[in-house]
Amino acid sequence: MKKTVALLCALALAASACGGDSASCDAIADDALVLIQDLINEFDELSLDDLNAAEEPAFVGEFETDAEALDERALDAGCSDATMEELMDARIGQLESTGLIGSALIDQLEEDGFGNFTE
Repeated sequence: MKKTVALLCALALAASACGGDSASCDAIADDALVLIQDLINEFDELSLDDLNAAEEPAFVGEFETDAEALDERALDAGCSDATMEELMDARIGQLESTGLIGSALIDQLEEDGFGNFTE
């Protein structure tokens, strides 16, 4: 769970690393939301045995790779931290979960927003 929170922080930072045109920033925020929703969906499908396994689920590594690619896009787009935090915060309500971990992550984001969540 701690690694997942760290990964979401990294993704939010990657998304917030950008300050260019609003269409590019909007598209990056949309893609970041999809990436986070996919991660939540993967966690929702895990059993308790899966959660307690010694090895990290494969989808976590895929998430890291996709987040790094998103980070590159954000850097290339030149969006500001404030713009991206605002765009991501506006999208938090679109996230859904049927599991405890995903729900906890969403609750934390709704309470603190992406800017506070990454500090």
